[in-house]
Amino acid sequence: MRLPLILALVLAATPTLAQPAQQGAPADAMASFDKELDALFATTGLTADQAATRAVKASPTVQARTAAIDIAIAQAEMAELVRVPRVGVSATYTRLSPIDSLLLTPDPNGPKFSFSENSYATQASLGVALSDYVLRYPKLIEAALLGAEAARIGKRGSELDAAQEARIIYYEWVRSRLQVLIATRQLTQVRATLGQVRALADAQRVSKADLMRVESQEAQIEQVADQLRYLSELREEQLRLLIDATAGEPLAIGEDIRADIPQPATGRLDDLMASAVKQRLEFRVLDVGIRAKEKQREAERAGQLPKLSAFASADYARPNQRVFPQVDEFRFTWQAGVQLSWTLNEALVTRAQDRRFGAEIRELRADRDNLQRGTRIAVLAAQQAVELARRSLATSQKGLAAAEESYRVRQALLAAQRATAVELVDAETELTRARIASLNARVDLRVALVQLAHAVGADAATR
Repeated sequence: MRLPLILALVLAATPTLAQPAQQGAPADAMASFDKELDALFATTGLTADQAATRAVKASPTVQARTAAIDIAIAQAEMAELVRVPRVGVSATYTRLSPIDSLLLTPDPNGPKFSFSENSYATQASLGVALSDYVLRYPKLIEAALLGAEAARIGKRGSELDAAQEARIIYYEWVRSRLQVLIATRQLTQVRATLGQVRALADAQRVSKADLMRVESQEAQIEQVADQLRYLSELREEQLRLLIDATAGEPLAIGEDIRADIPQPATGRLDDLMASAVKQRLEFRVLDVGIRAKEKQREAERAGQLPKLSAFASADYARPNQRVFPQVDEFRFTWQAGVQLSWTLNEALVTRAQDRRFGAEIRELRADRDNLQRGTRIAVLAAQQAVELARRSLATSQKGLAAAEESYRVRQALLAAQRATAVELVDAETELTRARIASLNARVDLRVALVQLAHAVGADAATR
């Protein structure tokens, strides 16, 4: 929110006084104003860059992105573990119901086959999906690694967003503090004028209507000053939340916006757009996401093909079912082989999954197109804001130089008794307005440069 126009209009409408003022009063008032302005900027105060650094550390969005990286890394580790062959080990004990012995000859006293009532078994198995090692696993792992990369880029993007928001809120907080300072000063001026008008009204040198008009103007400026104070409190609270400042931590402005800053050439829109596409992390996130989906799609397509697997198992059991005749003792046996299988249900599900991944890829590409369109508008708007801020600063500087010269001339004329104190007060008011415009233009330029740097990805390139 900028200094309301009504504040300037009210000052312009303030009636000049016919009675002379003290000759040194306007000069002392301007010196007092300069002192108040200097005191607003502290050498140990907070700067925009410091606010951005603290906002990155305190941002909940950045913390959430950090957790997303851990999730993506865990998923990548799980994807790599699919290459480990399926190994299993088991040990069992079974109590069997009694079964009569089986005679091997008609002679009751002849050899017979007995059945054990206790069964002990240990088994080890190994399974290797040979075809998946070639067709599925490499693509799944690559997709998971791309997902982790996208999470890291997303975290960096959140850091840049938090930094940009903190810088803009910081400059708006600075603007609001300046507005409060200037509004308080103007309210003091109007009240001083009102005291003089009341004295003139008591002496019946001005009408009661003129007195009421000035009183109304005082009320209006007082209301504007209150609004600006509330706005300043709101901006400070926003800044405190962004940088995670404690309630008792004092905030002081450490960046003197009156100083000139470098103003790099903005360049052509197409060149800026090319830089934005190359540098902005949002494009990289979508590009990496598209690649990850493509790898997942390629991995799922392997489900339509027959699957070749190798297997092996070893049994150490008492009795061992493969040993004949069975004896109540531990015996070791093993088996190994290969298997070629194909399942209709898996092939149908794979086709549906392939269509889903294809649709998700098209959706991501559409999001990228929308991002490119939105970025072009954002870059153009930021470029125009920078140009307008530059012109506004140049105009305000000319106006400030003219107001300073007019004030100097009025001082010289007053010293030569060729001008009245009222004319010097009017010149002081115009100088105050010119300073307001100059300070606002400097804040606007800083905000516009921050927005342009973020729009073209220059802040990402410097990290």
